[in-house]
Amino acid sequence: SQIVAILDTGVDYTHPDLAANIWINEAELNGVEGYDDDGNGYVDDIRGWDFHHNTNTPLDDNMHGTHVAGIVGAVGSNGVGIAGAAWNVKLMPIKILQASGIGDASTIAQGVEYASSNGATILNMSFGSYAQSLTLKAALENAYATSILVAAAGNDEIQIGPCATCAPMFPAAYNYVLAVEANSSWSNNDSGFDGPTFTSWFVELLNYETVAPGAGIISTIPNGGYTTLNGTSMAAPLVAGALALYKELKPNESKELMFGNIINTGEPYGSLGSTLFDLKAAIEVVPQPDLKILTAEVDDEIEGNTYQNGEPDVGETIHLFPKIKNYWGQANNVKVELKIAGNEFSNEYYNTLITIDDNISEVGSMSAYSTYQQFEDPLVFSINEDVAHNTQIEFRL
Repeated sequence: SQIVAILDTGVDYTHPDLAANIWINEAELNGVEGYDDDGNGYVDDIRGWDFHHNTNTPLDDNMHGTHVAGIVGAVGSNGVGIAGAAWNVKLMPIKILQASGIGDASTIAQGVEYASSNGATILNMSFGSYAQSLTLKAALENAYATSILVAAAGNDEIQIGPCATCAPMFPAAYNYVLAVEANSSWSNNDSGFDGPTFTSWFVELLNYETVAPGAGIISTIPNGGYTTLNGTSMAAPLVAGALALYKELKPNESKELMFGNIINTGEPYGSLGSTLFDLKAAIEVVPQPDLKILTAEVDDEIEGNTYQNGEPDVGETIHLFPKIKNYWGQANNVKVELKIAGNEFSNEYYNTLITIDDNISEVGSMSAYSTYQQFEDPLVFSINEDVAHNTQIEFRL
């Protein structure tokens, strides 16, 4: 029931362990040769498209894409070679990388658009870059409406950060892409910072979400062969294939709830909460809300304030608008409370400096794996006139 797009170096769709599971565009197969029968802009795209050569034969001239395809959905129980994560699945070959493995963002964006427009329910992206492309980002945002996006986190042992030596890998780092690390030391990772259930990238909300095996993975290669390869490129399709099974069992479940179930189940891996992907646990778990405050916007443009410059000053009234992330199940009757975060002795002093005028902000309901920025009903506090400049007061939300 699932079509998995293999956005890669192409796929050997004649491989005896893949051929039966290759996606077929029936309109073009049964149409007029040399004519765009389905009107999608691509002539005779019976088995996908080669965006590098602009042809309808997206064959693999590297081996990476065929290896990825086999991990997702090599035919099972056929007495040949291996079995993919999903035995009964349709693999859509889309060549967006050259024989060298290099690709450019505009070509990849075309492949993403093709996959999502032609029925792919899952997009596997075993590639990445430390540079962002607005063109590719826009294509992915559009594809997210109809498809689950899965990407490799990278193999350079680099943490997502933010820090001076950190760098997020795109498209894996986007919060609407399920990023897969490998359970090996060479994998890029998120565990050195905040793990999959939080992010220090407060604006972009960049994150990697799960971990899967990526070392010594055997799979198909062109001309009917098999070999083992290492990389998050191998971990990602293992998860993509698993998600094909997930969606077959739970076809009506939202992508957001699926993300939450995956992130919040599985065996802990790493120092700060990354978890090894566990399909059975993700399917069977009963979701619970998991709310975290990301940040709070400060507004001092209040009538009566002297400066109104975006920074708290003496004698001013301050409005706080919290930004909240729900990392799992539906949450109802959500409220945010403002407190001074000192001890009993410091608070006695702080209470002479600060007056909390409204300590509760009503949020309401938050859907699964959603982000909410409060724009009304702010938390309100006032700063007394005699507070010394540069006084630090910590609040708890």
